[in-house]
Amino acid sequence: MHRLRIRSLALLVAGFSVAAPLSAQQGAPQRDAPRTHTVKKGDTLWDLANQYLGDAFLWPEIYRLNTDKIEDPHWIYPGETLKLPGANSMMATGPSPAAASGANATAVSNPAVAQRQQQRRRMTVFNPDANIIERRARESLNLRARTAAVRQGEYLASPFVWSPGGPGDAGALEEAAEAVGIGMTTANRPIQYLEPVFVHLPRNTPGKIGNQYLVYRLDSLIESQGQVVVPTGVVKLISTGANGRSRAQLVKKFEDVFEGQSVMPLDTLRQTAGVIPVRVEFGLAMHVSWLDYNPVLPGSGSYLVLTANAKDGMSPGDQVTLLRSRGVDSKGVELPDEEVAVAQVTRVTPWGAGAIIIRTLQVGVAQGMKARVTAKMP
Repeated sequence: MHRLRIRSLALLVAGFSVAAPLSAQQGAPQRDAPRTHTVKKGDTLWDLANQYLGDAFLWPEIYRLNTDKIEDPHWIYPGETLKLPGANSMMATGPSPAAASGANATAVSNPAVAQRQQQRRRMTVFNPDANIIERRARESLNLRARTAAVRQGEYLASPFVWSPGGPGDAGALEEAAEAVGIGMTTANRPIQYLEPVFVHLPRNTPGKIGNQYLVYRLDSLIESQGQVVVPTGVVKLISTGANGRSRAQLVKKFEDVFEGQSVMPLDTLRQTAGVIPVRVEFGLAMHVSWLDYNPVLPGSGSYLVLTANAKDGMSPGDQVTLLRSRGVDSKGVELPDEEVAVAQVTRVTPWGAGAIIIRTLQVGVAQGMKARVTAKMP
């Protein structure tokens, strides 16, 4: 009898030792276990996010997990089995009402703790804070895959402003060095890539083999600003000749290159790798004075010219936001300007600044519109 009691006591103790961790395991949340929901009539992603994630505004989280089933997030159908974010995703959105009660209620009531929890709240397109972050990001765009703020190719192809008549002592691109089998007019026969041509070098320029020269054409003459110069290509000297007439090869084309266009020494841009523009408040105001080809709907990659220049402190890499005036309201109060696009300054002279549109926010880029510096190179 005594032995039976000892055995029963041992079994009871063993039962508690096994049951305790088993019960704890059953009580612990399966944070990484996948969860699903079978859609019932009347369900919406909004309701499911409110039910499972504690925040209806997080419905895009459910949508992202089920793009293979949901074509339009406005429509889900009874019988569909949707995957739901795991418990870890729910924890990222902040404490649940139950977690905020009891022992945690005191911590949540602390303003500093509440502020940190609010900062951890996930950003969605419906969250006003997300819009603020997006606006600040585009005011100082950190473009990926860029070792420098301005790409060398964008600098070389960028239109720029010079004094009326363009650069002085310029050379000229002469006829092709090879005979053409079929006769064409100069207008119909652009110089081809890597084609050898004769070049009359700019005055007082040493003609060394391997030297490169910028080929350009003159565009509009902007009143009270200067002459717009548009690069068309780059030629490389392959042999020298008498009287400044040398043989070259077209090694870069930005647009069609024709006989008779001007030639000037190639100027390259040197920038420190990894240095990008920093956001500024109330930057220099200016206007768009010229648009390349004057397109109907200028978009990303389009070049333009700004009225600000090197004397105003402009430098390659600066970013400007293009603004459209909204006029005044019914009471005559001026409305805030509307952001249309972001452009990056590529080339600056004492007469103006060339820039390239790097982000289009909406249509409406036009000559004469306002612009303001929103990010500055350090």
